[in-house]
Amino acid sequence: MSKQLGHGLLFFRGDVRTCVGYVYRGVVRLHSDGLGVLPVDFFVTFDGFATVGKCRLDWRYRDEIGAVFERWIDEPVEELL
Repeated sequence: MSKQLGHGLLFFRGDVRTCVGYVYRGVVRLHSDGLGVLPVDFFVTFDGFATVGKCRLDWRYRDEIGAVFERWIDEPVEELL
């Protein structure tokens, strides 16, 4: 995935949030309005769950999130939620 800004979803157990951001060279940069608690490990998709990336939180400042992209997931989405 290139460094193109895209609308997507970030999700983790119990929550799905809209976001704007990108994945570039193993780094994920996201913005999600009003985001409360965010676990260290979460998932992101920019194409309606056709591809899902696993991410590990690196830093956060309010609604801005920086993470390390770990890998693309091949598992069914139901198992991730």
